[in-house]
Amino acid sequence: MMKRLFAVFALLLCLAVAGGISAQDAQSALIVATQLDDVITLDPGRAFETTNLVVHHATYETLLEIRPDDLVTIQPLLATGYTVSEDGLTYTFALNPDARFASGSPVTSEDVRFSWTRLKNIKGNPSFYADAVAAIETPDAQTVVVTLSAATPAFATIVTAPAMSILEKAVVVANGGTDAADADASDLANDWLSQNSAGSGPFVLTGWTPETEITMVRNDNYWRAPAALPAVTLRNVNDATTALQLLERGDVDIYENVDKDLAEQISANGDLKLEMGQTLNLTYLALSPDAATFTTPLSNRQVRQAIAQAVDYDGIIDGLLLGYADRPASPLPIGVQGSDPAQRYERDLDAARALLAEAGYADGFDLTLYIGTGAPGGIPAETLAAKIQADLAEIGITLEINQQPTSNFLTAFRAQELPFLFSTWTPDYLDATMWSDYFSFADGGLSKRIRMDIPEIAAIAQQAAAETDATARTALYQQYQTAHVTEAVFVPLFQPQLLYALRSSVQGFSFHPVYFLEFYTLSKG
Repeated sequence: MMKRLFAVFALLLCLAVAGGISAQDAQSALIVATQLDDVITLDPGRAFETTNLVVHHATYETLLEIRPDDLVTIQPLLATGYTVSEDGLTYTFALNPDARFASGSPVTSEDVRFSWTRLKNIKGNPSFYADAVAAIETPDAQTVVVTLSAATPAFATIVTAPAMSILEKAVVVANGGTDAADADASDLANDWLSQNSAGSGPFVLTGWTPETEITMVRNDNYWRAPAALPAVTLRNVNDATTALQLLERGDVDIYENVDKDLAEQISANGDLKLEMGQTLNLTYLALSPDAATFTTPLSNRQVRQAIAQAVDYDGIIDGLLLGYADRPASPLPIGVQGSDPAQRYERDLDAARALLAEAGYADGFDLTLYIGTGAPGGIPAETLAAKIQADLAEIGITLEINQQPTSNFLTAFRAQELPFLFSTWTPDYLDATMWSDYFSFADGGLSKRIRMDIPEIAAIAQQAAAETDATARTALYQQYQTAHVTEAVFVPLFQPQLLYALRSSVQGFSFHPVYFLEFYTLSKG
């Protein structure tokens, strides 16, 4: 016991030295057991995974925000408000004169212009958030005038995305950053921004060790009021049993994405408490319809529909997730405009076999399923893959599972090299375009990665994104869902609920479907 206590004290002391906080504060620091294997970069202009959303929300801020207690109202943050021109092309933001970066410098209109222009010109994975921006003017230090290339009803919501965070220009430039037109080649700030932050958030990034940990310390210059927590460490723990043991011993304070099998054990422990967050995440199968690149039967629509009818969805949700999930019909999750779960596929093996026979594959075929590591929705990736393998075997499809580290898997996925896979999509803002913009077009998003080029889906998505009448927009997204169900390129497996196990001393928990954990409201007794 003494050895373990000494080890914990030594860890906290190391944290104090590394993060520049006192040993006493180190004991009050928050440690979260989670999975960090998706992190490729922590540069807000380049990162496009899940963990970075948590980190960027803690270390940066956006002009507007959507808060956990009200997911439908856009609230001011770095901006005190905004106006929109009658034609929907010009947005004028008034900045909060009290807002300060962690350095103590004021947040100015030039910082906004630089941040969004850099995001666009880097041409990284999240750069499309600024695609609609045609020009940014800064008539004075507290005013930003944005002109769009076309009316974009979702733009104010897009502004709340962590990728649209405001960076301190002087700090980024001093560390190799630029917003020049050739920033995709000339910007050299990625390495620095992956280990440090240049934001105005309640915390400051102090380091990232790949697949090990991410550390942040409190921003004592935070312009609203300093956070209660002196520091936060996200520690990579891939094994559920290990994570729970660390929590029970008090070595970590929060265990994120709890294995559902452990929920009852946690609830029975008086030192712990269980919290649940309803996500808008989507864990899906992707089946490439492209015949020119991939020599698989998946280019046949009937084959894709057969696979969609062969999956045992109830077995996945009730058996593997113990009921902590729901399932939409299309890439639009339940709760998003136009989503109707009544249209979703249900398991029907006879119908699936008939579709395969009509497609010329009555005897089945061999296929490779590509997966990463981690636990999408709380299910270990290899467990979910084995379940799908068993389900498809019942209609004669022999599945080989190809598992790679998530970073390698994502690289291959983005390079359009994988014809059949499952992955999870998490939103960066709360509008239907967060899904329709990325599951629709041949030249961008997940549809590009899977080489999907279906004009009907693209046309409906484009029309819905530009529609300003709410009723007409809902009707378009209903058509969009129907088209996706017919094509069966993206087949939803589940929309998970995330479980969090906390030490009883942790107070102020709140869940957000974009950035998940809100560290600013947390404290430790």
